[in-house]
Amino acid sequence: MSLIELMIAVAIGLALLAGLSSLYVSTSKARSEFNKTSEQVENGRFALHSITRDIEMAGFYGRASQPVATTSYALSDPCATAPASMGFTTLTVPLPVYGPALAATVPACLAAKLTNMKLGTEVLTVSYVSGSTSATADGTNYYLQRSGCETDSVSMVYSNTASAFTLLTKAPIAGQPCSTTGTTAELRQYVERSYYVATCDVCTGPGADTTPTLKVAEFAPGAPNNIQVSSLVTGIEDVHYSYGVDTDNNGSPDCYVDNPSVDNSAVPACAAVAAAATYTWITSGTANWPNVTAVRVNLLSRNLDNTASWTDTRTYDLGRATANGPYNDHYKRHVYGTVARIWNTGGLRENQ
Repeated sequence: MSLIELMIAVAIGLALLAGLSSLYVSTSKARSEFNKTSEQVENGRFALHSITRDIEMAGFYGRASQPVATTSYALSDPCATAPASMGFTTLTVPLPVYGPALAATVPACLAAKLTNMKLGTEVLTVSYVSGSTSATADGTNYYLQRSGCETDSVSMVYSNTASAFTLLTKAPIAGQPCSTTGTTAELRQYVERSYYVATCDVCTGPGADTTPTLKVAEFAPGAPNNIQVSSLVTGIEDVHYSYGVDTDNNGSPDCYVDNPSVDNSAVPACAAVAAAATYTWITSGTANWPNVTAVRVNLLSRNLDNTASWTDTRTYDLGRATANGPYNDHYKRHVYGTVARIWNTGGLRENQ
C-alpha cells in the first residue's frame, strides 16, 4: 500500500468516525430529552392520580347514611384536637373538600410548615375516613365509629380514646335488633390532607434545592403541631382547582367556579342554571361548599433538568382568567388535567 493510499484510507476512516461520533452525540441527547420528558409525564400523571384518589374518597364517613343537608357539614380546623372543632359532632361531619382557607389564612399549626409554599398558589384540603376496617384504637390517632344498632344512644363516635367506642353492629341473627354478644362496630381512621405547591423539595440543609414540588400536609396527632408534611411529586409548578357546584340537588355539577365561598351568580356558566334552579349563593361561611360534587384539577408539570437549546416562550392555560407564562427559561412544561367526582356527596344525591 502506498503512502497516498494509506492517507486516503485514514481520511475516510476519520470521516466515518466523525459521522459515528455525531450520531452517538445526537442519540445521547435525544435519549436524555426522552428521559426528561418521560419523568415529567410520570410525575404529572402520578400527581393527578394522587389528588384524584383523595377527592373521590372525600366525604366518606363510614356509611352512605349521613344526611347531605347543608347543615350536616362543618369546616374542620386542622390545628384542633377537640372533636367539635375538627368538624365532628352528633349532627355534623367535616366538609369533604375545601379550597381557599389555607391560601387565604394559614392556620397556626400550618404556618411553620408551609413557609415554603409558592406565592399565589392554591391549597386543597380533603377529609374522609379510611376504607380499612381493621384499625384498633391506639390512644393517639382519631377514629370514627358508626352505629349499626338503632338502640344505640348516638349514631356515631369520633375519638382517640379506646373506651369511647361502644357502638354495636347489626344483629347476626334474624329478628334481633342488635348484637346480643356485644360486638362493637368497626373503627375507621380519620384522614385529613392538604395539597399545596412548595418552592423546594428539600428546603433546608446542605441538600437544599429550588425544585417546585407538590407537597401534602397530613393531620397526624402524634406529630409536632399535629401536622406531618411530605413531598409527593417533584416538578409540579402550579395547580388550579375549579369546583363543580350542584345547584339543583341532583348530584351532577351544574357549573364550575374558582371559589364557592363568593357570589358566583354573574359567572356565565352559573347564571342560567342558578336562575332555573333558584339557587342562592351564600357569601358568608361555608354554605356553598357542601354542594360541590366534583373538582376539576389542572396542574403544570416541569422537567426537573433544563434543556440548553430550548427556550420556553409558551403560555399555559390552567383554567384561570390569566394564563401561566411565558417563563422564558430552559425548562419544558406540560399541562395535565382531569375531573374528579366527589362520589360520597354527588352519589347520595343521585339516589334520592
